Amino acid sequence: MNNEIKKVEERLERAIQSTDQTLEEASFHLLSSGGKRVRPVFVILSSQFGTSEGTSEDTYRVAVALELIHMATLVHDDVIDKSDKRRGRPTISKKWDQTTAILTGNFLLALGLQHLSEIKDARVHSIISNSIVDVCRGELFQFQDQFNSEQNITNYLRRINRKTALLIQLATEVGAITSGASKETIRKLKLIGHYIGMSFQIIDDVLDFTSSEKKLGKPVGSDLMNGHITLPVLLEMRKNKDFKQKITNLNAQSPQSDFDTCIQTIRKSDNIEESKAISEKYLNKAIALIEELEEGPNKNLFKKLIKKMGSRNK
Repeated sequence: MNNEIKKVEERLERAIQSTDQTLEEASFHLLSSGGKRVRPVFVILSSQFGTSEGTSEDTYRVAVALELIHMATLVHDDVIDKSDKRRGRPTISKKWDQTTAILTGNFLLALGLQHLSEIKDARVHSIISNSIVDVCRGELFQFQDQFNSEQNITNYLRRINRKTALLIQLATEVGAITSGASKETIRKLKLIGHYIGMSFQIIDDVLDFTSSEKKLGKPVGSDLMNGHITLPVLLEMRKNKDFKQKITNLNAQSPQSDFDTCIQTIRKSDNIEESKAISEKYLNKAIALIEELEEGPNKNLFKKLIKKMGSRNK
């Protein structure tokens, strides 16, 4: 798998080469800042449950395309949130300017779509294009829900499905399609990707409160400071009317001390463990479905990988 991801990295570096130096430098700034390459890993893993021998060219195209699309969403997220840091480094908006960041996001999205253009299977284009529309809707809903204390857990789950789970679901579903997997295998892998993506984002939202600025690469509680009401906050709001009022009173101009009070309340609450338990339920659903896939060395690797993702909260 390490060799496969190395090939994807090389293709990503070639993909972002541009006649425009600024776009290339800004894209490389984000690419070189790290990242787990979760989506390419799941594309390649899922492709190995099909009938193709080895990793096909279409599988590599999808792996690269989904990572480029993911990178585009990160750049646009940082513009919307006015974030200064991403993975411990200045965001493109901070290092260059907002216009460069928006154009870089558009450039990365276009590159992703270009990488898919040579794939002949119409299912790939239909599934990915429909999903990108949903990802954009998710971004819009997240923006509209900033500092909205009246949203509920259903709103939150729908939002993280569109924001994160969809791209991981695409990775497992389309990865299987590129290798000629059966309809039933594709269906199971699609669900596996959805469950992994939901679990992954819930843990990210927990870590935003429990981790350190050094590990996060951004300030602790950034989500709340950007007006994003995540699961630990929603759970506390449901139990604590005084806390809900404090969240209702927050806005982009609120003093840092108001945010700090709310962040400390969450850090000390049992909502952290409750959120982890909800994440674990999604992860267990994914593992149960993996058990139903055909036997092989990749099945164990798949389970090992998602258990490792789940252990980020330990």
